[in-house]
Amino acid sequence: MLRLHTFGSCFLERDGVRLEALSGQRKGLALLALLACAGERGVSRETLLAYLWPESDDKRARISLKQLVHSLRQQLRPPELLLTSTTFRLSPDHMTSDVAEFRGAVHREDHGVAVELYVGPFLHGFYLKDGGDFEHWVSSERASLAHTHARALESVAERASAGGDARLAVECWRRATNAEPLSAHAATGLMRALDAAGERAAALQHARVYQLLVREEVGGGADASVTELVARLQRSEPAMVPSTTERTPTPAGSSSVTSHATPASPNVAAHTETEASPMDASVAVLPFANTSRDAEDEHFSDGLTDELIGALGKVRQLKVAGRTSTFALKGKGLGLRAIADALGVRTILEGSVRRAGGRLKVVAQLVDSRDERVLWAETYDRELKDVFAVQEEIARAIVDALRVQLGDDEPRARSETADLIAYDLYLKGRYFLNRGTGGDRTRAVGYFEQAVARDPTSALAYAGLADAHLVVAIFSNRPPRDDLLQAKAAAATALALDSTLADAHTTLASVLMAFDWNWPAAEREFQRAIALDPGYALGHHRYGLYLLYQGRLTEAQSVLERAVALDPLYASVSMNLARLHVRAHRPDQAIPLLRTALELSPGLALAHEQLGHAYMQQGRQRAAIVAFQRAATLSGSRGSAQLAYALAAMGKRTEAEEILRQMLDPSQREFIPPVAVAMAYVGLGDADAAFRWLNRGFVEHAAFMDGLKATPAFDPLHRDARWAHLLRRMGLEP
Repeated sequence: MLRLHTFGSCFLERDGVRLEALSGQRKGLALLALLACAGERGVSRETLLAYLWPESDDKRARISLKQLVHSLRQQLRPPELLLTSTTFRLSPDHMTSDVAEFRGAVHREDHGVAVELYVGPFLHGFYLKDGGDFEHWVSSERASLAHTHARALESVAERASAGGDARLAVECWRRATNAEPLSAHAATGLMRALDAAGERAAALQHARVYQLLVREEVGGGADASVTELVARLQRSEPAMVPSTTERTPTPAGSSSVTSHATPASPNVAAHTETEASPMDASVAVLPFANTSRDAEDEHFSDGLTDELIGALGKVRQLKVAGRTSTFALKGKGLGLRAIADALGVRTILEGSVRRAGGRLKVVAQLVDSRDERVLWAETYDRELKDVFAVQEEIARAIVDALRVQLGDDEPRARSETADLIAYDLYLKGRYFLNRGTGGDRTRAVGYFEQAVARDPTSALAYAGLADAHLVVAIFSNRPPRDDLLQAKAAAATALALDSTLADAHTTLASVLMAFDWNWPAAEREFQRAIALDPGYALGHHRYGLYLLYQGRLTEAQSVLERAVALDPLYASVSMNLARLHVRAHRPDQAIPLLRTALELSPGLALAHEQLGHAYMQQGRQRAAIVAFQRAATLSGSRGSAQLAYALAAMGKRTEAEEILRQMLDPSQREFIPPVAVAMAYVGLGDADAAFRWLNRGFVEHAAFMDGLKATPAFDPLHRDARWAHLLRRMGLEP
């Protein structure tokens, strides 16, 4: 049976295995998507011609349609796949689709299934060249389906609230507010659910966020229902859950901000001094605007922002929002108050950078988010070679403005290089590494290599090169050994040149953990990194993983929660905190964190995998399969192996064995982590094969072996003597 996926992306599967046959034929996928949405009513020939070949004359368009239909039948095999007469339809005997299943679930009022099927916007990222009418159709369908999804979420949330399931109610209402942030109904629903869960402070906090969003987006006050609920909560009255009949439906595509909205309570709009005091010494450094004539100078303005975050993060008494979170808000158009609330800080540093020839102009100001009062402002017009001095002066001025006692933690610019061209190459490397795609990572390695070749004394460039090789080792589909060795060598060189670089200590620790399995040395490096830079969120994140892999769950949770506090919009941190709860068999605590991670980064394959494991622990098999399928789509063979594991564990051996057979086909050139294949064999109940692959991973020092103890899927092997022997060989006690 063929299955068309349209939510989150667009691709085909046959019996759970993704087909690449149409990956380069967008019109074929577009035709299938049109027919899948039309269902039994079908689509007329004329409509298909207008959508798919708008620029062709009628004769040529008809020939193109005929050729496309023939090609689809040839590639997808069943000749009855497309039923044609005056209209075109998909044969339900040969193909299904997630959009048809979604609409069917909504029609049956099975809203829980509908919510699980909707894994992202309709045809997200899919487009046709010169397809104006098709794009309009996609936009209309996407809006309609998103609206239906929001209503389904609210239905699930309302049933959960009525049934006393506070956890599920909060999760669904939170997703509903993310889908429609200006909906007063969703806002009050989340507030009631939070209050019912014993989190009244969080309910009032959400009211503040909602009021700020309304003010920023439409310039009005909060809906009366929100302000009335705020007043009730502040009087310590219970937040009554209304029946669904009390709700006035909102038309599709509109918000729930009404024209008769009343101003929000003053207590909602402003923090009290008690609320603000913990954030007095806290700052978020927003990405500095590039005002140079050359748009490609953005790497320079981003680099200055990064260096300021790093310099300020070393001051122990100062809370500095993490880089990932501040850059996640870049270009979002949010007001300063909304940004400060999202990042948990009180002050905002913003500015601009202009580079022209050998001159550098930096404008910066520090603003109190509560009243947007400027606490400090300065303009620096210097020679370009003074960039490091400018960074240090700005950092010191911020500390002075916030009256933070420095002690020994003076903010200083990181290692300098006398060669400004090498420094610019380093900044380009950081810029592309932070963008995070496969091609960008390769470009980053190239820029860092050019930087170290030009200035072999640049510790920063070697630290960047180490980071880049480590990231490539983790995320690329090739054996990790060479990249890990190069990461280790580059990190060691960086530390020989400058032993105060927290990022180089963190990278070295990560390699010692993942490749050498030298756990004591890795812990020393992690602790050194955090001591050097207490605000370095990535250092806390990776140290938290180390503790998780060691089985030290209480310590790991504390460190990962610290990483979340430092970088609240960093999806991977929330995902790994959820992974800890999955390891501890606490799926109810893991799932909300994974939902948060996927709202921040829908393409995070590891989060979909962990969501699948959490659903399996809850016994929600259908939801688990959907999550693993999404992970397989995003990550290739590694995700496919986990899908095979899940199918096998659920008793679907034939499907699991077919996926495994295709993965291990000798013609398959993509690198498959042995640990992933071992997991699939655990699902199939073949312990001997699982251990063969785990031993292969040990010999090859392959990726992800360091996380064995943190993976519940391997629990069935724990009673086997070979398990304890393997852990001892890796320096991990059973």
